[in-house]
Amino acid sequence: MRQRAAMPASTDTPTDFVLPALDVRALARRAAVPAALAAIATAAIVIAGGPLQAFADALGRALDADPRWVIAGAAFELISFVGYVSLLWLVGSRATPRLGFRASGYVTLGGAAATRLLPTGGVGGAALTIWSFRRAGLGPRGATRTLLTFLVLLYAVFLGAIAVAGGAIALGLVSVEGPLALSAAPAAAAALAIAGGIALGARSRTLAPDAPAAAADASRLARIRAAVGDTPAALGTGVRDALALVRSGDPRLLGAIAWWGFDAAVLWAMLHALGAPPPFAVIVLGYFVGQVANTIPIPGAVSGGMVGVLLAFGVEPDLALASVLAYRAIAIWLPAPIGLAALNGLRRTTATWTAEDAPAAAPKRVETVRTLPLRPMREPAMQAAA
Repeated sequence: MRQRAAMPASTDTPTDFVLPALDVRALARRAAVPAALAAIATAAIVIAGGPLQAFADALGRALDADPRWVIAGAAFELISFVGYVSLLWLVGSRATPRLGFRASGYVTLGGAAATRLLPTGGVGGAALTIWSFRRAGLGPRGATRTLLTFLVLLYAVFLGAIAVAGGAIALGLVSVEGPLALSAAPAAAAALAIAGGIALGARSRTLAPDAPAAAADASRLARIRAAVGDTPAALGTGVRDALALVRSGDPRLLGAIAWWGFDAAVLWAMLHALGAPPPFAVIVLGYFVGQVANTIPIPGAVSGGMVGVLLAFGVEPDLALASVLAYRAIAIWLPAPIGLAALNGLRRTTATWTAEDAPAAAPKRVETVRTLPLRPMREPAMQAAA
């Protein structure tokens, strides 16, 4: 039987954060203003024409989309989330048995809703995941180690796809016309990142899971220095844990490929639904290089990055724009309502964990009194004789 690489658990869970209740009316009010602005912008684009003709053409393509490919794109997005849940289930269950398939699904879908609906620059999902791990009984270091292992597995596929697709285009293995730098540079950067991660995992020290990063009464500067100093060790530990999972050959590792592959297939399906798609390597490069733009805290950065790469490799402007916007609509709004429902399940699950840990969280201290043996007192006469 394969032995689990268990990570020490702790009852040190945060108590200053509570999942908000689902307020459908508030969400509807919040979505009303963007929807109205989008309708006004669409009308202005159609009426203006001229330089905005590409947008009008993209809108026309969207209205003529093949519904079969649109349905296929929605199915691909759902399958990609199944892969994400499976990978989190694999990594989380190694840390604590509480993170089974259902709990991992709640965390995954709830994190997707937090990422897409909260104005947190994409970190809402990571914050919710860390919070869930700690509610499951992992200490701060254990939760961070589990999340880093998961992210290393996930983004190894991301970097590998850029390296393979960009390298194939740069080396002429795929017959496409486009700037060499746009394929060679991302491929080289991805290859260097993979090599750097492997080197970091081989050379960095192991981070003690339960050792405190800094004293509770330490200054903020001291805590920041401790966290920065632990970063290489934490990343190296995550890489080593990820490699150990890869060597295990667990089929749930395919979840990382499913997450990226089927999400990219949504863009491929939208290109089919709206016109003739470019070579597959161009779609892969456009998708993954566009995702890198997600690190830029500017609305629309991902869409702009994808459209820019597709245009650079000769895709028609209206096809590129319409396909990317259709992909983003499915990727954002299809999982969002499912994630909101999952937040209720996550709230109930974490409440159950808290109730289970309540008796053990504050054990009664039984103080024992140590008694010393009494020596017989000497009589005064005996003491004088002595």
